[in-house]
Amino acid sequence: MRSTTPLVWELVSHLWFLLVLVVLTTVSLVLFSRLRRHVSEKSDAFFANITLGKLSLLFLVLGIIYAAIRRTLFIVYPPILSDGLFNFVVMQTLFFLPFFLIGALAFVYPQLKSLFTTPSPWCAAGAALAFAAYLLNQRYGSGDAWMYETESVITTLMGLWMVNVVFALGHRLLNFKSSRVTYFVNASLFIYLVHHPLTLFFGAFITPHIASNTVGFFTGLVFVIGIAIVLYEIHLRIPLLRFLFSGKPQVKA
Repeated sequence: MRSTTPLVWELVSHLWFLLVLVVLTTVSLVLFSRLRRHVSEKSDAFFANITLGKLSLLFLVLGIIYAAIRRTLFIVYPPILSDGLFNFVVMQTLFFLPFFLIGALAFVYPQLKSLFTTPSPWCAAGAALAFAAYLLNQRYGSGDAWMYETESVITTLMGLWMVNVVFALGHRLLNFKSSRVTYFVNASLFIYLVHHPLTLFFGAFITPHIASNTVGFFTGLVFVIGIAIVLYEIHLRIPLLRFLFSGKPQVKA
């Protein structure tokens, strides 16, 4: 029972996060429609002069507010935080909602978009320091004290800075002329679609036989990406699958 319980939790939590995405998408549809109707000159001026420093300060405040909400729930009614459905549907949705909103606003305000597509050494350094702080908090923090609240603030800032690191790198790679980059860009949607079942399979049947987390991580990376690429190549050679997953039939030269 001890060995199966974590596996069941990994399966359920992975699927529940997809539920979080559904909730976020539904909530965001309402919020985005209201944002379009209530965009004002003040918001235009704010985002026209936005900087990573201001954005980091804003997300620091949001992280503190989230931590305060969690702490209040812990004081008022602790069992609610042990409810998996509440944690995923409510708490996880609250945590990721600012990232969803800032992503939508990046399509509206060019200055905001440029912040995420322009490499920032400060964001790279901040993300590395935040990750170190996260590990230290995990190792020396106490769940009975402020470990989870501290983690909320750290991960909020780390998430923002990592958006710059990943998006800036991705933007540069996508504009770099290379057959390998083009190949992975074309394969990215297919890899995303199949990585979920491959990850679950690896976690359920292979992870229990690997003692080291580091070895398990890199083995899983090779396993998932390797098989995903093989499946991608197979689907390219079957017209029906190519049409279903890539959206268009193969063009004959």
